[in-house]
Amino acid sequence: MKTKFFANAILGAGLCCAQVLASGLKSSDIEGFAAPESVFVDSSFIYVSNIGAKPEPLAKDGDGFISKLDKNGNFIERAFIENLNASKGMARLDDRLFVVDIDTLYAFDVRSKKQALKLPINGAVFLNDIAVLDSDTLLISDTGTGIIHKINLANNAIEEFYKLDMSEFGGGNGLAIDKKNNALIIAGYHPDGASGGKVMRLNLASKKLETLLDTKGAYDGVAVLENGDVLVSSWGENLQGVIYRINNGKVSALELPFMQGPADFFVDKNTLYIPKMLENKVQKVELK
Repeated sequence: MKTKFFANAILGAGLCCAQVLASGLKSSDIEGFAAPESVFVDSSFIYVSNIGAKPEPLAKDGDGFISKLDKNGNFIERAFIENLNASKGMARLDDRLFVVDIDTLYAFDVRSKKQALKLPINGAVFLNDIAVLDSDTLLISDTGTGIIHKINLANNAIEEFYKLDMSEFGGGNGLAIDKKNNALIIAGYHPDGASGGKVMRLNLASKKLETLLDTKGAYDGVAVLENGDVLVSSWGENLQGVIYRINNGKVSALELPFMQGPADFFVDKNTLYIPKMLENKVQKVELK
């Protein structure tokens, strides 16, 4: 996600404007968010983290929240979890929904909504996304420092797993596990908003880093498809955001209209949920 942007007004709530794009992809927008940054989907529900009415991703202003929707895109609770600051990446383990918020990792019980964990990460400045390594371990990106933190949930121990050279790669933004290659895919974004980042693959065993997309950009969300292709979002030039597909070194853009602020998206089987932060919408796209 970006650190500098202009927000549009909230345009209502609920599923709107279903259409078939020229590419043949079916698309619709879900409206009613407040700077949506991340989407997580489980078997029954859609969760969307919102930075808040004041779209300031590093402000501890208490107006961040998580929305809960059904799989049809209807709000169940717009503010399912409240009183966060600038909530971003999410993950779920059992009944715990994890979310990062500037410098702290939280977990909430998805049934009772009660806080199950509050874990400040010393030195963190811009926590952004979460990848689940196993049932006891999370990897968390800090875009502001370039550090990938490793969290042991059994004892809440925190360690530095890897540190990116930010001048070369940017800070880690979106994270995704590549099981086939035992690797972590990292979408790089430089917090100065100008230098740009790259898309990388980090071997989880050797910690060897390789570049998947060398062209510098404002990369945000990332996902690995079942066939091994990597999808990554870019804020693009002049807020003309795109979703790229990386397939064996070949890069192509999905045939979608330009979007403003495509952030930490989620792939649920053949459905792509893209939070369009600057439009206060989540775009739902049926992939072929």
